[in-house]
Amino acid sequence: MFGWTGKLLRVDLSTEKISEEVIPEEILHQFIGGKGIGTYYLFKEVPPRIDPLGPLNRFYLVTGPLQGTKIPITGRCAAVSKSPLTQLYIDSQIGGHLGPELKRAGYDMLIIQGKAGKPVWINISPDERAINDATQLWGKTTHETELALRKAEPKTRVISTGPAGEKLVRFACLTHNFFRNFGRGGLGTVFGSKQLKAVAIRGDKRQISTPDSRKELELVKQLSHRAKKAKERGHSLHFHGTSWLVPYANETGQFPTHNFQTTYFEGHEKISAEQLEASVDNQTRRTPCELCVISCAWTIKKEFPWAPTEKTGEIAMPEYESLGMIGGNLGIDDPQTIIQVNHFCNTIGLDVISTGNVIGLLMEVTQRGLLPKDLQPLGIQFGDKEGLVNLLHKIVAREGIGDILANGTRMFAEQLGPEVEAIAIHGKGLEVPAWDPRGKRGLGLSYVTAAAGASHLRGWPRTTKPPNDKAITVLNSLIEEQNLKILKDSLVICHFTHSISPKFSIKDCMMVLETVTGISASMELVTQAAERIWLLARLFNIREYDNPPREYDILPPRFMQEPIPDGPTKGYTAFINQQDFNESLTELYKRRGCDPDGRPTQEVLKKLRLTALLKEN
Repeated sequence: MFGWTGKLLRVDLSTEKISEEVIPEEILHQFIGGKGIGTYYLFKEVPPRIDPLGPLNRFYLVTGPLQGTKIPITGRCAAVSKSPLTQLYIDSQIGGHLGPELKRAGYDMLIIQGKAGKPVWINISPDERAINDATQLWGKTTHETELALRKAEPKTRVISTGPAGEKLVRFACLTHNFFRNFGRGGLGTVFGSKQLKAVAIRGDKRQISTPDSRKELELVKQLSHRAKKAKERGHSLHFHGTSWLVPYANETGQFPTHNFQTTYFEGHEKISAEQLEASVDNQTRRTPCELCVISCAWTIKKEFPWAPTEKTGEIAMPEYESLGMIGGNLGIDDPQTIIQVNHFCNTIGLDVISTGNVIGLLMEVTQRGLLPKDLQPLGIQFGDKEGLVNLLHKIVAREGIGDILANGTRMFAEQLGPEVEAIAIHGKGLEVPAWDPRGKRGLGLSYVTAAAGASHLRGWPRTTKPPNDKAITVLNSLIEEQNLKILKDSLVICHFTHSISPKFSIKDCMMVLETVTGISASMELVTQAAERIWLLARLFNIREYDNPPREYDILPPRFMQEPIPDGPTKGYTAFINQQDFNESLTELYKRRGCDPDGRPTQEVLKKLRLTALLKEN
């Protein structure tokens, strides 16, 4: 077998049993790795309607066939679980060094199940596979935890939950390498619920073999050349990371402002890439993932009084989502505040997208006078920097109004009633990221059909046009891009391969898969793999629903009913009308092999070889 190791490591925290298992080769071929393999095992092993904070939930840390090879832009891995935030399927991707290290330890996947009787951490190294006491680490930040576990062996790779996960904040994340996060859906909360503080992984020096080392080297050279070509052409990601997107999103009417009340932020220039870098006296350095030829991540060399060096690893430059959700969405145009809040979220283990969204809702509720009398003294205005920092501490401590906010936007809105639910910005309970679908035709379809909920990383339609025509006009490209993203997340290769020249395509997925594994990777094979994974994630959710799945594939009322009041996309909603939404969704279902209610048909289940799996479950 090439590319894959064909093995997984299963850790049962309840029984303290650790065991190795073989992953069937047929499953590897059908689901590839990463998101795909994780989705397969989640559906197969996690029963319907279980409590995601209970011992029956499981956490899957998964590599793909590319990790551990010489192929660049593959310093990543995937995580899959049932979300404490949405009560549905969740998958997330992370950069850094964790995925390749798990592969060098000999495994395609780590499965964590059960619940420990006391705080523990898992150690995977050439010398041992062990569950260790983490009592002394409980309550520590993610940075303190990583520094402690890497003290004896600096090359150990760590993933940990922070105090937010321990307190079961429902949008807590997992942090690796000080600032790389499994950000969405509360994966840090899954760790916290299991009393699992961290996983530390150190592999050996093994090199994952491929069928033909010459072809592997040719592929390495080709991808490196394509990245160099894009950089020479001036692609901004290579120079500033994702922060360059702030003016772009603002100019195209997609930048979240004041809880998505509008999409044009007047203070956007103050938090642009150039101003952000100037605010730290340009004391930055590139901090790439393993084998990366793009190197989009930057950290700050400058010291800050709120980041004690003895307890703090690297301080990250905020990326676009932080600038959008903590900046524009909260009315904050001060780079120093955004850097501080971003760093706090990294150390304490909070998803910045959900954090900026739920606080944005509180700010609008305060603005509109919709807070109940007993909560009115706890309201916060847009642009309140000091109030924002104080509120973050309350959320992590689950203190006062922070205890309500810690449950996420949907639950907060439900507690306050219909008027607040109407202005709550989430999809299936997952907070919407920093891209307003009223500025891009068809983006709303991507949000509503993603199994994880509203996510900007589930495939975008290829268009720069606003929703001034029917969404069905971009449906072909949306489905193709959804499939491409699934394949990237399963191989596992970085999403930012869109910033090489030419961009990474489905044909590239075929080429990479065949080069690394030796299997014959036809267009039919990889397309069906993407379709199979998309449907299986959907089927996991359908088991959780009380009503037809179509009733859950919806956008927040604001995006459907409130035209953007100003800026470059003034007057637009996410679809030209309700009929446009209904027709385009029905057609997407049809092309995905689903009936008008959004349920997969028997024909497509048979075609994609999912029938037997469904009978087992």
